Amino acid sequence: MLSKIQSRCLIKNNFDKNVLGKYPQESELKSDHKGKIGHWLEKKLGGDIDSNGNADLNGYECKVQSAKTSWGDWGAPYRIFCDKQFKVFNKENSYENMWFLVESLGVKRDHPVEGVYHSMSGKDVPTYINDLTNIGLSLIEKNSDILMTYSFSKDQRLNKNLITPKEFKKEDLVIFKWHGTDNSFNEFKNNIISNRLPINVNLKGPKASVSLEERVRRKFGVYGVVIGMHNESKGFYGLKFLKSMTFNDWLDAFKNKNIIYDTGLTTRNKRPYNQWRSSANFMNSLVVEIYTPKIP
Repeated sequence: MLSKIQSRCLIKNNFDKNVLGKYPQESELKSDHKGKIGHWLEKKLGGDIDSNGNADLNGYECKVQSAKTSWGDWGAPYRIFCDKQFKVFNKENSYENMWFLVESLGVKRDHPVEGVYHSMSGKDVPTYINDLTNIGLSLIEKNSDILMTYSFSKDQRLNKNLITPKEFKKEDLVIFKWHGTDNSFNEFKNNIISNRLPINVNLKGPKASVSLEERVRRKFGVYGVVIGMHNESKGFYGLKFLKSMTFNDWLDAFKNKNIIYDTGLTTRNKRPYNQWRSSANFMNSLVVEIYTPKIP
């Protein structure tokens, strides 16, 4: 791997040569993915698009300036709808079990275009640490792990007795659990393997579940983050280099509500979205260098 100085110099050189003063045309954006402009920038700066969880550019994670910046779509290793110890999750496909969860602990939507569906998103799902919603869902930190829990007594839905399965009518029922440290995740992993627990978790391959500590270390803990700055008149005009983050830094930011959980589980989508985001103001507090070369 290149040194930090070498990596930063290469990024700047590629920016000057391939990006400065430009903005991608629709024909250059081959994907409908929301991060397609970020993919364009990453490739122009010398990166390869992949999903291996590592930093994009020789130790730097690449982002595009926006009102909210994503740390990643980090699903919890433990998801209750993948736990076959609950008899209600007996469907063959994980998304069908997820839909059952959403129908049980979500809210019914009636959209003029999208139709009728159920959703666990927006104000009905906790966003910050110690947040509690009217459905009885809460987001807490415990020994560096992050948990989303459900408490039946705190559920204010008028029809909760009818739509909540008997197995869910409990207090502090763990819905999701993100294992903070490597030790915590390895204990979870070994418990599943040793006791042959019927909990579906991806433990192998490039998309295997890992601890939050591992996610932060690989993606943001090498050299840091580089953010492309742009506007309508100038296109991309500069770069912000942000300091690297440890897991403890990341966890402190979550505890201080500078990192939020932004999910969108619905019965319209088979994919469970689990974004973690920060505001532009917080990301700016991590800046160590701003690079704004003159446009020729």
